[in-house]
Amino acid sequence: MSDKMMKMILSGLTVVLLLLIIGLITMKGNNEKADLNKLALRIGELRQYKTMSRSDVNSAMEKAFARVGYNVISTTEDNLYPQTAADAGINLYIRGYTPYNEVKTNKKGVNIIYVRSYDSLFEDEIKVYDGIATSSPDFYNYLLGAGYAAAYVPELTDTNVFHPSPKKELVRDVLYVGDNERPSITISSALEAELPLEIYGRFWKGNIDDNMIKGEYIHENDLSSYFSSAKINLVNMTEQETQLGIIPSRVYDIAASKGFMIAPYNKELERVFGDSIPMYKNADELKKLYNQYINDEKARSEKAEKAYKIAVSEYNADLFVQRMNGLVEFLINEKKL
Repeated sequence: MSDKMMKMILSGLTVVLLLLIIGLITMKGNNEKADLNKLALRIGELRQYKTMSRSDVNSAMEKAFARVGYNVISTTEDNLYPQTAADAGINLYIRGYTPYNEVKTNKKGVNIIYVRSYDSLFEDEIKVYDGIATSSPDFYNYLLGAGYAAAYVPELTDTNVFHPSPKKELVRDVLYVGDNERPSITISSALEAELPLEIYGRFWKGNIDDNMIKGEYIHENDLSSYFSSAKINLVNMTEQETQLGIIPSRVYDIAASKGFMIAPYNKELERVFGDSIPMYKNADELKKLYNQYINDEKARSEKAEKAYKIAVSEYNADLFVQRMNGLVEFLINEKKL
């Protein structure tokens, strides 16, 4: 055999060997299990747009999952898939007002979407996930009927942040905390009822009497004092929340602060809180409730106390994690991870 032929054979064997090595490395990487103790909280909003109505909920989730032993990596749309979260075995997508720009599920792990807003939700969007968690009992029943792996997981409050802490200097008749992002049943009804409304939130200037706007932002460390101190807190319900029976997290926050509140009618709110949160269907009913409670401190205190006990015992962050973990454990068994 000539030297030239021998060199060609050796070169060929070298290439084959290299390919085998690369293949083995790739196979090893593909066979590596995802870390089921690592949870990637993939939040469907940009970090710079996290506001007081959303970021405190995300923070509560982060802390609650960490308390039960997860290594939590929190990401947002500006960097949804950092390398530090690449091996996360539990991937929890928090769906906000708009769809994700892209979704890359981890086939080696569990992928769950928690739907918090429904006004732009499409069925094709949820099909890419292993499981769906929802804060709507109606949507949950639909998902089960359609054959999805689903869980009913109500919204939550963080009792480490929201707790009774009234301050005399923060007493006011009617308080509303929230941004002007979508049409508000609450604000339109309050304006029609001519209530002495005080608003904290963004995007209201130029769209409402500026004298009603008292600030754009309240730090979450101070929110409970504002809620505790107001004689009446107003909370918003979107059309989708009303139709689907969703209780927004702000309701639980105010209740955990032992603040008295009045809300637009919501069937799930009535089921959970009973008569502890008076509800209205139009501006006339809101005006009557305002007149009924504004000077009746005893009645307000009794209802706030009742709502407080419900919120802190049944809708705290730790129970939220327990409910979510039920779906996680089911999917781990289903996927044999």
